[in-house]
Amino acid sequence: MDIYTLENLSLREVKALLVGIKEINIKGIDAMFIGTLQLKLQEQIAQIEEHIVSADQQIPLPPIES
Repeated sequence: MDIYTLENLSLREVKALLVGIKEINIKGIDAMFIGTLQLKLQEQIAQIEEHIVSADQQIPLPPIES
């Protein structure tokens, strides 16, 4: 199987994809596929959020002048 990525999506866009997939009524053989896709999107969202928190912590604050 070939693997491709979706680049340049914002966190909001990835979350919108997840919400859309959760709204789909899936039965039978496609249920496992969609469930796996949901997990991948959730993992991607967690990675993006961790990256944002990490980046925020690395920004040095300017010194306080008194």
